[in-house]
Amino acid sequence: MNILLIVCDTLRADHLGCYGYFRDTSPNIDRIAREGVLFEDFYNAGCPTGPAFTSIITGLQAIHHKYYKFGEPNIRQVDDRIFTVAEILRAMGYTTAAFDNLMTLMSGRGKHFVRGYEFYVNCGPDAFDLAHELRAEQLNRRLVPWLREYAHERFFLFVHYWDPHFPYNQPEEYRNLFKHEVGTLSDLEIKEAPAGYEYVPGWGTKEQIIKEEKRFLERGCSVDLYDGEIAYVDKAIGEVMGVLEDQGVLNETLVIVTSDHGEQLGQHYNFWGHDGLHDADVHIPLIMRYPKRLPKCKEVSGFCQQIDLLPTILDLTEGPTDVLEIDGQSIMPLLKDCKIRNWLFMEHTNGQRAIRTDEWKLLADEWTGRPRRELELYNVERDPMETINLAKVEEEKAAELRSELQNWVRANLKEGEPDPVIYDDYGEKQKRRIEYRQKMREFVSSIGSGYREGHYLREPSKDDNFALDA
Repeated sequence: MNILLIVCDTLRADHLGCYGYFRDTSPNIDRIAREGVLFEDFYNAGCPTGPAFTSIITGLQAIHHKYYKFGEPNIRQVDDRIFTVAEILRAMGYTTAAFDNLMTLMSGRGKHFVRGYEFYVNCGPDAFDLAHELRAEQLNRRLVPWLREYAHERFFLFVHYWDPHFPYNQPEEYRNLFKHEVGTLSDLEIKEAPAGYEYVPGWGTKEQIIKEEKRFLERGCSVDLYDGEIAYVDKAIGEVMGVLEDQGVLNETLVIVTSDHGEQLGQHYNFWGHDGLHDADVHIPLIMRYPKRLPKCKEVSGFCQQIDLLPTILDLTEGPTDVLEIDGQSIMPLLKDCKIRNWLFMEHTNGQRAIRTDEWKLLADEWTGRPRRELELYNVERDPMETINLAKVEEEKAAELRSELQNWVRANLKEGEPDPVIYDDYGEKQKRRIEYRQKMREFVSSIGSGYREGHYLREPSKDDNFALDA
């Protein structure tokens, strides 16, 4: 068995055709779903990119691997005694390769992202480009030749596409693929929530869309562009699947398509990026194709998370799960309608934590580095867009879930151990970013590279956070 793990950064589940989206954004991913298994209730464990990828490759909740932030001098490194999926599979005899540029984003402060790889190919087009600007075609330019050369070795291949993360820099034909008329709703699919409001799946309530979309469009953000990026990365995935087929190894390869987190798209906090734990941010796709072990065209319900990917891979490869201290478990029982958990616990680098059941979702702010956000409680069955905060109405339910969340935190910390999600360095962080940008500006000027002005080479503005929240 070969293993191809594809992670599309910032990809929401509800913007894919196979998850019911009304636009044709993902024909190649949809085909993978038709030929494999789609997991309906797959969720992020740690948001955003840093904790998410770390949970994927270690099988640990963020409270255990402690990698909440990246790119700062005082960052916590992941303990070397925590194995990554690449280290485990290489020890099992796999040729391991990654096509990624997380080390560019982390400036070397994330060595666990490269541990275990025989080949780590940093696909960034320029040493000083913003990591998020890597386009799928640039990555495939490095990936496809490697895959053709090594397709007949037993490989574990990790592929990290930044699309559809902001900035939206896809080719022109994918910038104009979808055209919604701002100020109208006639071209959108409208549904009515049990709570009584009308909404567009994947977009938000009618009121949110009409009120906010023009303001975000002025910043270069629109759902049209986001969906165009999905179609663009979908084409790149189709190219990779074609190479596997041409090499005769497609059916010998476990193909996994997932994401690290979603995107708010303006639904919460008047924010476009991924600064929360609402379903817009944490409900992500998981699709697996391997005809030798997995059924065809099957949709599976039941909670599962990123922490479950490592044990699932080891289950399918008959790897050594019993000697690892991990939080996740194989999701294979879900194929037989056996639940593996009744609760979801999620964490965010901004200090927010969430607990979710089939019916309820509670978001609580733990961070003391800025004014705390209010407690949020949603009945997600009646209120799928999470717009009606019931924390002050359903006080008993809010207290019950808050207690469960606090008990989970206490159970996962050693006696006397400080809560690792709490950072009080926001002001110092901003100071270091400004100093870094000034040094980089001076360096680029000294070498006369003609580097175009980018996000990291100008003074931060009040709007930076919507684009730089990797």
